[in-house]
This record gives sequence, C-alpha cells and structure tokens, in this order.
Amino acid sequence: MPNPPRLWWQDIDPVVWRCFGQPEDLARERNTAVLAALEELATRAPMSTPAEVSAQMREVGFRDPVSEAELRAVLEYLTSAHLVEPFRDYAALNAGLDAVVRRQEAWALTKIGRAVVAAVRSAVVDSRRALQLPSRLLDSVERTIRDLLDHLSSDAGLLPTDLDDVRTRLEEIQRVTADFYAALAQMVQSDVTDNLLFGENRDRVVEALRQFPREYGRALRRVESALNDLEIAGYRPLVEAAAGHAGLLDVRDQQNWIDERVRRLSDLAAWFAPSGSVQRLISSAAGAVHTLLVAIDRRYTALRRGSDLAADFRELAYSLYAQPDDDAARRVYAAAFGQWPAVHAVVGTVEEDVAHSATAAAGVSRHQVEVVLREHERVGRVSGRPRKVPDSAGARAAALAKAAAAAADRRRFAALLATGGEVPLSHFAGLETPALVILLGAIEVARNATDATTGYGEAQAEGANVVVRVRLGRPDVHVPVRFAEGVLVAPELFVLVTATDAGDGSAVAVERGAA
Repeated sequence: MPNPPRLWWQDIDPVVWRCFGQPEDLARERNTAVLAALEELATRAPMSTPAEVSAQMREVGFRDPVSEAELRAVLEYLTSAHLVEPFRDYAALNAGLDAVVRRQEAWALTKIGRAVVAAVRSAVVDSRRALQLPSRLLDSVERTIRDLLDHLSSDAGLLPTDLDDVRTRLEEIQRVTADFYAALAQMVQSDVTDNLLFGENRDRVVEALRQFPREYGRALRRVESALNDLEIAGYRPLVEAAAGHAGLLDVRDQQNWIDERVRRLSDLAAWFAPSGSVQRLISSAAGAVHTLLVAIDRRYTALRRGSDLAADFRELAYSLYAQPDDDAARRVYAAAFGQWPAVHAVVGTVEEDVAHSATAAAGVSRHQVEVVLREHERVGRVSGRPRKVPDSAGARAAALAKAAAAAADRRRFAALLATGGEVPLSHFAGLETPALVILLGAIEVARNATDATTGYGEAQAEGANVVVRVRLGRPDVHVPVRFAEGVLVAPELFVLVTATDAGDGSAVAVERGAA
C-alpha cells in the first residue's frame, strides 16, 4: 500500500525524474519538449504518431530540427523512465523489420508521466510568478465551507467538486503566507540597496499590513463560525456522502480518497485554530513593521556611505600599508575613524536644521557627531576607468530649498494654530484650508487616543510643530463652526494647541504683534 499523501517525499522514484536532471542542456530541453508536446496531445487523442509529436514540439516552442531517429531515441529513453508508453498494434502483419517498426508508431504519456509533467510545469510557473495577495481570500474560504454544508443537505453530487475547492483554498493560503514570510526574509537578509528587490518586497509587506485589519478583521469571525458548523456536521460523514458521487472506479482507492479529503478539512480547520497559522500570521504584523523600518534604516545608512563596507576597509588598509612609519599610519587611522577632534558646536533641536550642510555651523553647545569614511562612491567598474562622480550641487541646493520651504510652512502653521490656553473649536473659525486640514487630522487622532481617567487626548500634528490636546465637552451639544469650505457641525470640543519648539513661541508673538 502506498504511503499516505503527507509522506509523499518517501515515494520519490529517481528514475522518474532523471530526464529533468540531465547535465546536457540540449538533451534536457529536447526531452522536456517531447513531454510538453505529449501532454497537450493527450487532450486530443489517446495516442500520437511521431509526426504529430514533431509538429507539436514546434508549437510549444522547440525550434531545433529533430530527425525521426533522434525523436525515437528520446521516446525510448522516456519509456525507460516510465513516463511514456508506446502503442503496439499486434494485429499488423509481421512481414519484416518495417512491420515491427510500424507497430510502435503511436505514443502517449503514462498516468505517472501526466502527473510528473503537470507538477514540473506548475513548479516552474509558480517559482517565477509575481508576489500575490488576493483580496477577500477569507471570504472565499467561508463561501467554500458554506457550499459544503448546503450541498450536504440539498445536492450531494456537488460535494466532490466542493472538496476540490477546499484543496484550492488551502494552496492559496499556503502560497500567500509563504510569500509574506519570504518577503520578510528578503528584507532581513538581502541587499536593501537593490531598488528592484527592496521595492518589490516593501510593496508586498505594506500591502499585507494594509489588508490585515480590513480583510481579517471583517471575515475571520465568519470563517471561524463556518468551521464550527462544519465540525458539528462531521468531516467523515460529509466526505463519505461525497464518495458515492466521486466516480471512483477502483474500490481499493475509495478509502484513500476519503482519508485524504478528511485530512484536508482538518488542515483547513487547523489554520484557523486559536493557535493556528493565521493567528501567528496576524501576530507577526508588528514584527513586519519593525523589519520594514530596520530595512529602511539599513538602506539609508548604505546610501550615505556610498559603497559597501568591505571596499571602504580595503581602501583604508591600502592607505595604512603605504605609510612610511607607525606615526603616519596612526594619523591615517585617526583621521579615518574620527579620533581626531570630532566634537563640534551644535544644539539638538526639535526641528531639523536644513540651512546648513554641517550641523556644527548652526549650534552653540558641544555635541558628538558621527563620522563616516566618505559619502560618495569611488569604486570603479570591473574594467575601464572609474566613472566620474556627477556634480550634485544643483540637486542638493534644490533639495535644501524645498526642505527650507517645508520648514517655513511648519513654522507658519504652528503660528496660526497655537493657542494661549484651552479654547472652543469655534476659535478656529475662518482658518485657511491647509492649516484646517492639519488641525482636524490632529483632533481626530487625539479623540481616538482619549484617556478615560483624565478625559484628555493628545496628538502630534502632521505638518506643523504643535501638539494638540482635546477635551470633549457636553456630549449632547453640537456646535456649528464656519470655515472657508462651509459650516462644520461638530461636538462641543475644547482644544489646546501648544508649540513643540521654543522658537515657535516667538514666531507666534511676532505674527500676532504685526496683526
């Protein structure tokens, strides 16, 4: 008796797979082209002649010329691997060697051959597919389970098809989970400076994190409820009811068929158990956020350095070796690792100073700064002269100007929003649209973070250097506030907006004095 499906790895026959592992490229491609041609021909006729096989090989993309003798040698080799079987017409007259050859003019894949070719094709296609995260995956799982329960009482003839859908749902869940964990592993282990690799895995992780609260929070309870109903109905009675409509010609395979379907239903239920894989997948979302942030930090650090660390240390070793004495070598070492005065006058501020390329030019106190070997890449190509480093002065000036404008906008919005104390929402009537958007966004976040003991909620505003504190007034009172876009009817709220930078207080005073 063959091993159960879970132990498939113990039944691998190396003879069956040897045609896919030949070291010679042409022989391997010719063998697989013949198998691909026979797989498509199997849907058209029970047997195929060598001429039909040759024509179908060209259809599947094998353009090299193949003689009849070479094709027959390939077919005989595949026959020895139990993938192909010849059709022998024993009714033909045995008038000589030609008649014997004519008895073997038709060929077809064996049952093993069809399964092996389909498995190899699926493996090749799946290994090259794009990362996927199908939407409403849990909804389809719930629909499959509900169809099983409905057809058990109404139309048992559809149960075998529904059980095949269970296998499809299991494979989809396994593929999605494996893709997600593979993306996390790539972010941890691979070179994050590769834009293609980083972008693909970043989008995969972000999309998965975006769908977790939307998909799993909405459909997980319905799936668990459907699985509970299925467990009450019983896995084995349901599968035994389907076995009578499965078209099993060999009675000996019936028990294996039932055991396999019962195992699939048990595996699907195990995925959604309290400590199952879906719950572990949801709990790993926080770890995925941390992994993504670490990858972004590694990418930023690598781009600042300009080349890999090994190249930097090789250059340093060459410089140390070229020095005439130990004192000169120590000076090179001290310069490279920042052991010469690396303490500069700078003040750490809440807002990043974008007006100075070196922070030492902006502060009044001593601050330790990090020293790197170099910023720009100086590693040449494998052959030829190193490329000239492009002049980035224009791009840097534009970036500094853009950052300075953004910082000025943050200071201006902070001046518009800051209050001397707690004020009602009507205090901000007539506020300009950009500042209003910042304020309402911060109020919404603060409302969601309200502390039940104090009655307050605080949030850092996005786009302005202020902290917004919100307190709810009378819960049954709504106050209309007129803005440029119209009238906003909101609950009675009391808002306190405080600047987060010491410099913003003076800016508020100056602007109000000018007004």
